[in-house]
This record gives sequence, structure tokens and C-alpha cells, in this order.
Amino acid sequence: MAKKELAVIDKFEIVSPVDGMDEELREEFMDEMEDFDDDTGIDCRKIKIPHGGIAFEVEGDDPDDAEPMKTVEGVIVFTHRMNSYWAGAFAGESEEAGNRMPDCSSYDGQQGVHYETGEIRNCDTCPFNQFGADGSGKACKNMRRFYIMMSGRPMPYLLSIPPTSLKNVNFQMKRIMGSTNLPYAGMVVAFKLEKAANKNGVAYSKVNVSLAGKLTPDQMKKTVAMRNELKKKYKEVAITASDYNTVQERPPVVDEGAFMEVPDAADLPFN
Repeated sequence: MAKKELAVIDKFEIVSPVDGMDEELREEFMDEMEDFDDDTGIDCRKIKIPHGGIAFEVEGDDPDDAEPMKTVEGVIVFTHRMNSYWAGAFAGESEEAGNRMPDCSSYDGQQGVHYETGEIRNCDTCPFNQFGADGSGKACKNMRRFYIMMSGRPMPYLLSIPPTSLKNVNFQMKRIMGSTNLPYAGMVVAFKLEKAANKNGVAYSKVNVSLAGKLTPDQMKKTVAMRNELKKKYKEVAITASDYNTVQERPPVVDEGAFMEVPDAADLPFN
């Protein structure tokens, strides 16, 4: 059977904030932007996953007035694993807790750094990153971040995949890339939510991803350039409790002596 030809989405608009400006205005705009303090990290808007809902909450011009969206379609311009651990009961039900830094976090899923002390931990052997003997979940939350460009929108969007959907999304992305022989920066994908429940009957929103089409070679040049730029900056983006929006059970008590001291000049994931 002949392989089905993948649709080219040539109308996908990859834009920047200065598109449409004449040269003089663009130069003035860029010059004035340099008058402000240099922010670290990636300037992006967030896509949140509701508890048990089927529509994403996409941040707009007003952060308090999210746009419901059943399908988020766009180009993944960068993705990376991350691990986050919050000590004690997870208090993610308030705005204050939602902005809380984790006690330990890792931007590559390999080395975690304690927020207050700078101590380092190997994620593979860390006791917080192990399943419980009774089959319960990990105290440390394994997630994946996707930075997505949507057509006609000049800013990237950040979608954090929670532990409940991580295995599913990883499998689907590998299958899509393997069947098309395309890098993810060269394709348009669609993220959707479906209602699901864990073994205890607790409802949650499961993330699925499917292929929508591929970009033209000229479009892909732009997205690859974006990927290279984001890859340089991603370690500077803070992880907060808002990345993980599923209620967490109180983690087990683990000996804090599992952390080890590292020299100030060590190459930590945040650097």
C-alpha cells in the first residue's frame, strides 16, 4: 500500500511582533526595547490543563482571562524534560502556591538542584524519584515542557505535560516522528484533551497529540532558528507549582542526607 502523502500547511503563519512595521519604525521600536532591563528566560504565554476538563486554558493579553481552546494546533519549536519536587503536602489550590518554586528541580531530568541550598542530586537514584513499594506515584513529578508557535501569533506558548500524560505524549511524538521522518520543528501537531480517571477513580485530563501536517522548507528554516534560540534560553525559565496542576498526595519522608555538597563552580542545570 502506498504511503499517504502528508499535507503541507503552507498557510501556517510564523510571525514576530515587528512584522508589518516599516524599517524606520522597526528600528525605533527595537532601540526603545533595549531601554528596559534585560529579562532572562523565554517570554511566553502559558497553556494550562484544567482538572478533568476537555478544553485548554490559553493565556491571552489579560492573564486573568484565559481563552478556552479544545485543540491547540501549532509547531513545537522546543521541548525538554523536567523534574520538580515540592516538600510536604502539595498546596496548589491557591494563587500564591501556584507561583511557588519547587524545593528541588531539574531541567534535564538527570540532575536536580535544591532551590535554597544549591545541593545537587542524581535524579535516577534519588529516593524522591522512585515509585512507592505499594505502586503509588513518585514524590518527584516527572514532566515535559513544550514551547509551541501557533499560526499568526507572535509569541511562543508553554504547555507543561503532567506525569499522568507524560508516557502517552512521549509515545505519540516518537511514533509521529518515526512514521514521517520529520523533525518536530518541521511539522504542525494538534494537542487535545480527553477525560480519564486514575486507579482510585480520580478524574484528570489526559493529553493526546496528533499530526496535522508539515511545513514548507522556508517555514521550517524559521522554526529551526527559533528552536536554536530557545534551546540557549530554556534553563533560565523558572519552574513553579503552576507547571503541575494535579493534586499531589503528601510525599514520603526521605532522608535529606541524600543530597550532596557541590562546589560553587559546578555546572548545575540552572546555569
